[in-house]
Amino acid sequence: MEKDLVSIITPVYNSENVLEQTIESVFVQTYKNWELILVDDFSKDNSRYIIEKWRKKDNRIKSILLSKNSGAGNARNVGLDSSKGNYIAFLDADDIWLSDKLMDQLNFFKNNSGIKFQYSWYYTIDEKNNPLYAYRTPKKVSFNLLRFNNYILTSTVICETQLVKGSKFSEIRKRQDWSFFLTLLKKSNYAYAIPKMTVKYRKMPNTLSSNRWKLIKPNFIFFRDFLYNGNSFLAVLHFIVFLPYYFHNKTFNKKSIKD
Repeated sequence: MEKDLVSIITPVYNSENVLEQTIESVFVQTYKNWELILVDDFSKDNSRYIIEKWRKKDNRIKSILLSKNSGAGNARNVGLDSSKGNYIAFLDADDIWLSDKLMDQLNFFKNNSGIKFQYSWYYTIDEKNNPLYAYRTPKKVSFNLLRFNNYILTSTVICETQLVKGSKFSEIRKRQDWSFFLTLLKKSNYAYAIPKMTVKYRKMPNTLSSNRWKLIKPNFIFFRDFLYNGNSFLAVLHFIVFLPYYFHNKTFNKKSIKD
């Protein structure tokens, strides 16, 4: 299995407080044949210093330093263009992988022929690494299911490179990951979940994901512009249908954890 190179793409922007934990979680993976592509989106803090420090430690790390800030979607596209692996994985700069993440997911590919797009269950933690919840996602999702709620956490995703080839993240600032997954599902029909926790997803205060009310505008824009080509009426109808899916997921798919 070690012959399969995994390209890990991490967009970075002002992440100095958490970035080293993220990078370390890649280094402790039980699967060792990876390249970590760190794309700095013109950070204003010490993120670039941290990236360069780690790049000098290991030739599996690639650093790409952008000359202007253009959003996570563009940064991921730059990473995709530089990737050389048989598989593509995504890891956001404030999340943490559990040590068997890559090994477990690659074994899942090997044991389930035909699967090209995979994600997993995950934990949520706060900015101080305190555990919050455990999320158990649906066993598989189709385009028609995912368009009503994004069950897939970006940092849990791994895909065959052949599936991703030719697809790009939208450069919209919000929901570019959701639109990317839907694009892939047009080609793969289903994405499948490995029924195991593989990621600690960090929920920072005052971010989009931490405030449900802040979700209204970006979700409406996503529905209108990506799904309905600018049709606001259809976007409103879709948003009404989206709400019960969203709150069902938040109510029934998450469980409290104490450790």
